[in-house]
Amino acid sequence: MKLIADSGSTKTHWVIILPEGQIKSLYSQGINPYFLDVDEISRIVKECFIAFPTGEIKEVYFYGAGCSIAEKCSQVAAALSVVFPSAKIVTHSDLLAAAHALFGKANGVVSILGTGSNAAVYNGKDFEKKIQSLGYLLGDEGSGSYIGRQLLQSYLRKEMPSKLRNEFRKDFELELPFVLEHLYKKAFPNRYLASFATFASKFREDDFIQNILRNSFQDFIHYQLDVLDFDKNIPVGFVGSVAFYFQEILKDELIKSGYQFAQVLKNPIEQLQEYYK
Repeated sequence: MKLIADSGSTKTHWVIILPEGQIKSLYSQGINPYFLDVDEISRIVKECFIAFPTGEIKEVYFYGAGCSIAEKCSQVAAALSVVFPSAKIVTHSDLLAAAHALFGKANGVVSILGTGSNAAVYNGKDFEKKIQSLGYLLGDEGSGSYIGRQLLQSYLRKEMPSKLRNEFRKDFELELPFVLEHLYKKAFPNRYLASFATFASKFREDDFIQNILRNSFQDFIHYQLDVLDFDKNIPVGFVGSVAFYFQEILKDELIKSGYQFAQVLKNPIEQLQEYYK
């Protein structure tokens, strides 16, 4: 049996391809080797597959956030080998998952806009150019954590209009000690920031929210797509919940900047199933 995993920083979608071609899906929390060590990753996976005979898995293809360098890929592979001891294990970046899902063996520009963000030029086999991901502190423009940070800042600085401030206060615990505890002492501050992006979806028609979204996507275009310096006739595709839920605004900003919009996938797992079948 084959196992395919599509893992962001927030959620991992596991798909088992059974011998008869049937599909079984499982879910766990996100697995990012920058936030989790080998023991923590193996514990998460064990808990997810506690009711499944893991010895029957013969191939594991793991695509994950944080797996852009060999050291982090090896870390995830070591954790997976504990759970699937008889399987061949292959680890790739979530960016390659997006490339396989969006373009298969054709060329295109691959973009991720989920909890974090990333972009690369794909030639149908490999990446010709890639953005150096700087994470939620120094980069991730246009992502859920980036949008969430803009919203939280605007609230705390009292720049958010009063009507929206009242609604924001209803939805979240916003006492400053609580916020700072989550940002500086608790695990996964990127997920915490991204949780505020749900507010943008709820009030997407508001001019203030529209401005935050457009500025966030303009920053993504400027600091990631423009930096890649590719032929603007090459189509740009997107994977991720932020791209999916705000695709009309994203498409509008992309076209304004002279790029060719291809498509948006909320997640790539269905296309990855076909790729490996």
